[in-house]
Amino acid sequence: MSVNKIRTRIDAIDKKINALLEERFCLTKEIGFEKFKKQLPVQDLKREAEILSKIDGSFQSEKTAIYRLIFEKSRSLQKFDHFLVGGSLPYTFSPLIYQLFGLENYALLETDDFSQTLKYNFKGINITNPHKRAAYQACGRVSEIAKRSQAVNLIIREEDGLFGDNTDYYGFNALLDYYGFKLKEKKVLIIGRGATAKLVALVLKDRGAKKITHLVRNIRSTDEVLISDYQKVCDYDLLINATPYGTYPQIELEPLFSLKDFQNLEGAIDLIYNPKLTPLIREARKEGILAADGLYMLVAQAYRNISYFLGENKVEIQEVYQKLKRYRANIVLIGMPYSGKSMLGEKLSQIFAKDYVDIDRKLEAEGKDIQSLLPRGGIELFRSAEAEMTIEYAKGWNQIIATGGGIVLNPEAMAHLQNNGLIVFLDVQPKKLASRLDGSRPLIKNVEDLYHTYHERIDLYRKYADITIQEEADIRKITERIYEYFSN
Repeated sequence: MSVNKIRTRIDAIDKKINALLEERFCLTKEIGFEKFKKQLPVQDLKREAEILSKIDGSFQSEKTAIYRLIFEKSRSLQKFDHFLVGGSLPYTFSPLIYQLFGLENYALLETDDFSQTLKYNFKGINITNPHKRAAYQACGRVSEIAKRSQAVNLIIREEDGLFGDNTDYYGFNALLDYYGFKLKEKKVLIIGRGATAKLVALVLKDRGAKKITHLVRNIRSTDEVLISDYQKVCDYDLLINATPYGTYPQIELEPLFSLKDFQNLEGAIDLIYNPKLTPLIREARKEGILAADGLYMLVAQAYRNISYFLGENKVEIQEVYQKLKRYRANIVLIGMPYSGKSMLGEKLSQIFAKDYVDIDRKLEAEGKDIQSLLPRGGIELFRSAEAEMTIEYAKGWNQIIATGGGIVLNPEAMAHLQNNGLIVFLDVQPKKLASRLDGSRPLIKNVEDLYHTYHERIDLYRKYADITIQEEADIRKITERIYEYFSN
C-alpha cells in the first residue's frame, strides 16, 4: 500500500479520535461539575489506575503514556477556581461569556445558603440573587461602590481575606452609555426594591436623576408607590425593571401594566437578558419607546470582573456582546408548506452552529403529526399539539427552528417565538409551491387548497417577519441578511 493511501487511513482514524476526545473531555467537565458541587478531590488515583489496567494489546507503553496525558488535561478541566453563585441559574449565559473573555473553567453553583460557598477553595466568584447582601457581609474589605450599595456581585480571595466589589455599577453605567440614555434632571421609575434595584438607584443618582421612585407590591418607604397605582406616576421619563418578572423559565407575555398613559416616557430598560423580548420591552416597542434589555450590562460587568480574575482584558465588550446576541437568538423559519423550511434550517444549523429543531418532525416522532391527529380530533387537536410543541422550543435559545406552516395562525405561539427569535419568512410564490405538491399534506390536497391557504396566511407571514427571503435567494445571501440583522 502506498504512503498516501496509508496516510488517508490515518487521517480517517484521526478524525474519529478527535471526535471521541472531544466527547470524552465534555464528559470529563460534567464529572468535574459534580465533583465541584460535592467538594470531591479532582484527582481520583483509584479511577486512573482502573482505566490503565484495562489497556491491552500492542503498544501498551505508548497508549499508557497517552492516557496519562489525557488524565493530566482532564484534571485541568475539572479545576474550577471561578464560579457563579445564585439561588437558581437555569437562565444564565455566564460560563459562555467568561469563555469568550478567555476564562475557560467557570462553574455554576446553586445554593440557598451562601455561607456554604465560603468553604470552597476559590480564587474569585460572582454572586447573583438572592445572595448579594450576604456576600457583602462576608467580605473583610469592599470597594467604595460596594459599601454604598451594601451589596457585592464579585468576591476575590486575597492573602488576608475576602475583597468584594459591585461591578454591576460599571455594567449598568455601560448600558446607559451604549443606548444613549440621558439621566440628568430626569424622573425615573424602578420596578422593584431588591439589591439590583438599589444599585440601579445609586447609578441614577450619580448621573443626576431628578427623582427616583420605586414601584413595589408592599410600601415601606416614602419613595415607593404600589404597582397597582402606577397611573399616579405616569409623568416619568424612564422606566426600569429590576425584578425577575418574565425571566426564563417563568416566561411571561403580559406586562405588569400598560404604557399607554406614560406620555413623557423616553425609554424603558429591562435588566433581564433571557429572553430578549420581555413583557416590558414588548410593551415599550408597541408604543414606539426606546427599549433595552440587560445583555449589554451583563457583558460589561463580566468585562470588569475579568480584570480581577485574569489581571487583564484581551477581548473587548462589543466583540463578546455581538457573539452573545447571536448565541441567544433562535432563527425561526416561517412560511408555507413546500417553501423549503426544513432544507434551509439544516443548512443554517451548520453555518451558525445552532441546534436544529423541525417542529413537524418532533410532532411526528411523538405521534402528534397532522396525519395521526386529524382522524382522532380534527384540526383543532393538531393545532393545539403544534402550538404546545412550538412554545416549548421557543423558550430556549441558540436554535434554528423550522415551524409548521400554520403556526402564524396562533398569536400566543408566535409571541413566544418572537421572545428570543429572529423571524425569517421564506416567501415562495404560489405558482412555485404548486409545482412541488406531492399529496403528502392533508390540508393541501390540490392547487385550489394551496392558493386558498396562501391567501389566508400571507398577511400574517409578512406581519411577523423580521427578514423576508425571496425564493431566488441563495444560502450566501440569506446568511448575509441574517448577519446584517444581528450587527444592528
